[in-house]
Amino acid sequence: MSAGAASIGVASSQPSRLDGSAARLSCERVTVRFGPVVALHEVTVTIEPGAQVLVTGQAASGKTTWLKCLAGLQRPTSGQVRWGADDVATLTVEERRRRQSAFGMVFQSDALFDSLTVLDNVMLPLTRRGVPRGEAQERASGVLRRVGLEAAHHKRPESLSGGMKKRAGVARAIVAQPSVLLADDPFAGLDPDTERSIAELLLEVSAGRTLVAALPDPVASLPLPRVLRFEHGRLLDEAGLR
Repeated sequence: MSAGAASIGVASSQPSRLDGSAARLSCERVTVRFGPVVALHEVTVTIEPGAQVLVTGQAASGKTTWLKCLAGLQRPTSGQVRWGADDVATLTVEERRRRQSAFGMVFQSDALFDSLTVLDNVMLPLTRRGVPRGEAQERASGVLRRVGLEAAHHKRPESLSGGMKKRAGVARAIVAQPSVLLADDPFAGLDPDTERSIAELLLEVSAGRTLVAALPDPVASLPLPRVLRFEHGRLLDEAGLR
C-alpha cells in the first residue's frame, strides 16, 4: 500500500446517511484501554449533522482512537458511541457495516494499492459492494475530475506526488457519497502550498457533509468553526479539563 485514504461504505447516488435522525454523532463517557494504556478517558462530545470540527492533539493524545470510535472501527472499553439514537455496540455486524456507508475516511497513511491504477483504487469501495463496473468507473472518473486528477486515471500511486496521493485518497473517501468525512492528519508530510490546496479541497468536498479533521495543531488553511483539543486521552475545552 501507499499513503492516502479510505472509504468504508456502500455506494449510493445520494449521500449515505446513518439513519433517519440525520447522522448526529455522540460519545458518552467513552474510555478505551489497550492493556495498561488508557488511550481515551471518559470522553463526552456531540457532533451535530453538517458540523465542521477540528480536533487537535499531539501524538498519543487520543484523537485518532476517538475518530475510530466515531466510525465504529474501535469498540470502547466502556461508555457509548451513538449514531443518532442508537448505541453502536448494540447493532448487528451487518447493520453496523451497512450504516458505516455514511463515513468516508482520509488517513495519514492511506489505503491506496500500488498494484492498482488510481482509477481502480477510487472504484474499489464501489466494486467491492456490487456496483456494476461501468457505473463505478463513471462515478470514480467524475470524482477524480472533481479533485483535479482527471489526467492520472491510469497512473499507479507510486508515481504520484504526495499532494496527488492525498487528492486520490480524498476521491476514494467521497466516491460512495458519505454524509460524514473524517480526516486524520491529512497534511502529514506535505509542503505548505500542497497543504493549502488539500485544505481547500477538503472544505469544498465537505460542503453539506459533517467534517471532522484531526491535526496536531490548528492551521490557518483549515479554519473550522469548532475546535476540540485532546491531551493524554482526555478531551479539553476552553474551560479546561472536561
